[in-house]
Amino acid sequence: MNEKKVYPLAFLIPAVVVYSLLFFIPSLFSFYYSMTDWNGFNDRMNFIGLDNYRQLFDDTSGFVHYFKNTVIFGLATTLLKNVIGLGLAILLNEGLKSRNALRTIFFIPYSLSPLIIGLIFASVFDANHGLLNNALSAVGLSSWTKGWLIDTLYAMPAVISVETWKFVGFNMIIYLAGLQMIDKAYYEAASIDGASRRAKFFQITMPLIMPAFTINLILNLINGFKVFDLIFVLTRGGPGNVTEVMNTAVFREFSAGRYGSATAIGVVLFLMTTVIALSVLSMLSRRTEVER
Repeated sequence: MNEKKVYPLAFLIPAVVVYSLLFFIPSLFSFYYSMTDWNGFNDRMNFIGLDNYRQLFDDTSGFVHYFKNTVIFGLATTLLKNVIGLGLAILLNEGLKSRNALRTIFFIPYSLSPLIIGLIFASVFDANHGLLNNALSAVGLSSWTKGWLIDTLYAMPAVISVETWKFVGFNMIIYLAGLQMIDKAYYEAASIDGASRRAKFFQITMPLIMPAFTINLILNLINGFKVFDLIFVLTRGGPGNVTEVMNTAVFREFSAGRYGSATAIGVVLFLMTTVIALSVLSMLSRRTEVER
């Protein structure tokens, strides 16, 4: 009979110390600074309570606008990454001769720096000599050419498409790992019973890759809500403030010397991301337990 090994709690001390120094203590300081008038214009820092948070929700602050943009960006990219990633995983899980090469090709964008990707797609979406507009013109679709990053209608979809392109390979790999753990006997039994491909997908594939789906959903939501570098390189929050999100607003506030206000935005973003991620995780965990 195997006995469960019990390790001393002292083994946790190094991890707790590192976590406290690098996350917990800085987070507490952030909460404190968000309730001060800390700025770059005077040396004194006064406690002002929730004034920074009240100003954020004032109609003139623009907070509601970039909060909405953050939610739209996070949800849209999460949906696209998961749908396309799952589709690619199902396709490359089949016996294609070139599947290993294709897996590598689709995963490569994830390994690239967001700064590099931003610079590449800034030239691809360039209104005058961009690769996309040149390609459209070359095939007789000149009427489709747009100022993708300077048009208020297309700037956000363009940035969303780049974010999706970067992370779809990562999602594909996670789904592939889940698909390869499914016993083929389930599909063989379903085929004998006359189940359709759709029935196999919803009755076998989806329930058995729920752990992979949960991982991808949580990570994509978190990455989507805390986006900064890609938007900053591509649009800097423009044109106007069409692609302004919470982290670009934090950068703008810090640049203007309003450190307390910037920290308050960061705290709201942290709380929003934590609440949504934990809620989704709890909901999916309960669903998985019911299905079992």
